[in-house]
Amino acid sequence: MDLGLAGRTVVVTGAGKGIGLATVRALLDEGALVVAGSRSANDDTRALEGREGFAFVEVDLGSADGPQRLIDAADGEIHAIVNNVGSAPVRPDGFASISDEDWLGTFTLNVLAAVRLTRAAIPRMAAGGAIVNVASENSLLADPLVMDYSAAKAALLSFSKSLSKELAAGGIRVNTVSPGPVATDLWLGEHGVAATVSRATG
Repeated sequence: MDLGLAGRTVVVTGAGKGIGLATVRALLDEGALVVAGSRSANDDTRALEGREGFAFVEVDLGSADGPQRLIDAADGEIHAIVNNVGSAPVRPDGFASISDEDWLGTFTLNVLAAVRLTRAAIPRMAAGGAIVNVASENSLLADPLVMDYSAAKAALLSFSKSLSKELAAGGIRVNTVSPGPVATDLWLGEHGVAATVSRATG
């Protein structure tokens, strides 16, 4: 299938594993020029280094300047961004166990990283550009085991809807994708959601 992405520049966050890595691979297969950002390189991202159109940036997207640094690594016009970076810390001890620092950390990575990257990208996007924010089914189906994550993804969903109304007149589309459980390390890894819940509940 030709999605018309050949030669188009796409910036992807959380690109080192899981949904982000799969997105990068799919975009490269379509001939897109992909600027991929993640906290650190790994075997999977290093395996892509020889592919035409692939650029990897080690960046902390939870920092105030990280999203801007990732956008600055892209050349010329940006045709799309995929705000995928996030974390889903499990809270088996309930609401009282979630500190202010926990709330701030979860909102910073799941909401503010997308806000900051989007703000940096919009001035370089022309009509026809696309912003894709990866939310979660928990944005609508809140779960006490991931209470702060659910709230953050709900905020990302609301932000996306508001932004779509503002940018529509300029021809920039804003969409969200809200997956449920996916067979990635976030869910199935040694310290993932499934293992953490299993240890807590027996």
